[in-house]
Amino acid sequence: MFLNVLGIMLDEKLQEKINETFDGEIKFLQSIAKSFEEMKESKFDAVIIEGDSLQDETIVDIVKKVVDIQKRVILLVISENSNLSVVAKSIKAGAYDYMLKPVEPETVVKTIEKAIRDQKLKAEKVDKNRSMGSRLIGHTREIVEVYKRIGKVASSRVPVLVKGEKGTGKNSVANAIHRFSDFSDKPFVSVNCTAFQDELLERKLFGYEKGAFPGALYDHVGEFEKADGGTLHLGNIESLSLDMQAKLLGFLQEGELVRLGGSKLIKIDVRLIVTTSENLDELIANDKFIEELYDRLKILEIEIPPIRERKADIPFIIDHNISKYNEEFSKSVRGVSKPAMKKIMRYDWPGNVRELKNAIRSAIALCRGSSILIEDLPSNVIGAKITKRRGDIQDWILADWIEGEIAILKGNSQKDYYGNIVARVERELIRQVLEITNGKKVEAAEILGITRNTLRTKMNNYNLE
Repeated sequence: MFLNVLGIMLDEKLQEKINETFDGEIKFLQSIAKSFEEMKESKFDAVIIEGDSLQDETIVDIVKKVVDIQKRVILLVISENSNLSVVAKSIKAGAYDYMLKPVEPETVVKTIEKAIRDQKLKAEKVDKNRSMGSRLIGHTREIVEVYKRIGKVASSRVPVLVKGEKGTGKNSVANAIHRFSDFSDKPFVSVNCTAFQDELLERKLFGYEKGAFPGALYDHVGEFEKADGGTLHLGNIESLSLDMQAKLLGFLQEGELVRLGGSKLIKIDVRLIVTTSENLDELIANDKFIEELYDRLKILEIEIPPIRERKADIPFIIDHNISKYNEEFSKSVRGVSKPAMKKIMRYDWPGNVRELKNAIRSAIALCRGSSILIEDLPSNVIGAKITKRRGDIQDWILADWIEGEIAILKGNSQKDYYGNIVARVERELIRQVLEITNGKKVEAAEILGITRNTLRTKMNNYNLE
């Protein structure tokens, strides 16, 4: 194939393979500045950057500069760096692919050839410098593919369907898509569809007019309106009733809504991201999900791999969370013993990252030394068969948390296991429901099944005002 290729800071092995494969103007430079000068003088079909010696933001800046000079160039980045920010920003800035080392030279060549054939080239500029911090963690090829997908879909206004097992981090992906978008300064509104009954959910999403139902004493702006110009994230979309699915489909078709009890059409410009851990095809086959709605939602899809398929990320996730839990429990745990790590790596983690983080939190609470030992790990991880492991993963996590709390209370002269543990659960439940309802006490009390006066009393007791 006759191509003009520019390689920037490439190793000799890759240079040799490119020389063997392509005819044309093939150049290799070790200077970024000289590479920019060369691109201003000559047109290249492909530019390859090896970024191991470069800082994250430098890689992204180079990608933006290359795309600015030659807008339709096939740009590949090859690097050992695998964090979300640099991968997503590189793809969004215009890189055709971000290839994680080690990578065979033949793979690089085939990627260039495929890009030429497909002509699926991006040339979008990025002007945001947001960081997702620690919300998405990992460096395996599987999770880097998710990072790349985030970068590719970020700028679109088309709906995105994020799929993955429970605990894989779907909400974090939804948040990342918004944070890397060109409208990241606009609202990001998130609603967990399982947290509300149908009637309450309709009020929350679409809003209502004064007098729409008993107790509607004023007009209420819904979450769709609050997210106007930005992103609305609907979690656990599979839990919507068919009636609510039909209303959502109507909005996607028309781009407008009517508040409950109202008659005025309200135009809304919102990017919808939905997440699910269920197989929507099966729900459609069982008449539990509207196929036309699914077709609208799945235009862009991101599937998050379960942690059992990317176990090399486990030590990375553990290291990242140890300091946080050390601070919580006033501990100084430095790491995990080799025998304990073997147990961790052999376990399949059905609850994914969420279960792993809870297990590490519990282990640090129990740990008496500087390293997490086998006996500090939850029983299901080490393979012990005890009755509390019956039931679903949420029961396991709850059992492990209670075990950790009891271990902490053993050192307290006034143990009061029941009062302390129940109070912590109740406080967190009320806090999360208040967060879901944006602090609206009437709505929160209705969800919790208690009176407003009882809620106020509990909020005062738990300092939640």
